[in-house]
Amino acid sequence: MFNQSFKKSVLVASAFLYSVTAFAQKSPINILPSGHIIVQAEVEGKKGNFIFDTGGGVNLFLGNFSKGLSQKESYNFLTAFRATGEQMTVPMSKSKEIVFNGKTFKDTWYATHNMEIKGIDGLISLPMLYDTEFIIDYTTKEIVFPKEKLTGKKVVNIQLSTNADQSLDITTYINVNDIRINVLLDSGAGNDSFWLSDRLMGTLGIKKEGLQLMEKKSEFNPAITNKFYKGSVNSVSNSFSKVEKPNVFFVEGLIYEGKTSINWLGKKLGFNLKEKKIYILD
Repeated sequence: MFNQSFKKSVLVASAFLYSVTAFAQKSPINILPSGHIIVQAEVEGKKGNFIFDTGGGVNLFLGNFSKGLSQKESYNFLTAFRATGEQMTVPMSKSKEIVFNGKTFKDTWYATHNMEIKGIDGLISLPMLYDTEFIIDYTTKEIVFPKEKLTGKKVVNIQLSTNADQSLDITTYINVNDIRINVLLDSGAGNDSFWLSDRLMGTLGIKKEGLQLMEKKSEFNPAITNKFYKGSVNSVSNSFSKVEKPNVFFVEGLIYEGKTSINWLGKKLGFNLKEKKIYILD
């Protein structure tokens, strides 16, 4: 829930000037050098720039942007865990209307957090797209709602994780060296991000003492420090894609067996959440 490391990477996003044409089936996206995808949406008539985050769990609206929405207070809340195991309890509200890529979404759950990030108003995540197929095209830098049903020979099966239908995350099985693990697919991680649970180090024959230790404070709670061990593995792969000798982080307390970005799967990815499939379209 809520991407783990987007804050530093998106400070340049204030230069994002794209607009969404009403009723369009596709709109441009801004892909930062870090690989973060920036989209524009209109929430209750208020336009903003958002990280498109398949690992965010719920739509998240920040600081001043959230204060301008119609619902000011809510007794509803969600308690969930970030990838590192950090517990978060956030107020939950429903947006009356979100216009995204020319389509209107009604009564969508969202969380709020009192944080300001230059040029970024929050996260757009997956729950409101459960019934809407979409394509992320890294080559043309577009997000597309296709008119025809997605098809293709290269299909990656995914699994869905939800909490009372308020949040939605996706996972899939991949191979790390010669072991098979389930990983969260997280576009909010940027490009070429590979996190593995430190519990897998013994299975992979990797000793913690030989790795570089990095400690990072939580963006949401500076009192929490997370430990990352930087190393590498021989390969990360699925049936259609393979990355040789990627840098990886072994993360203490990771609640998943692994967590990866999505760019390594392909340059054009089609998502059908309801049928639990990603189509590799490039």
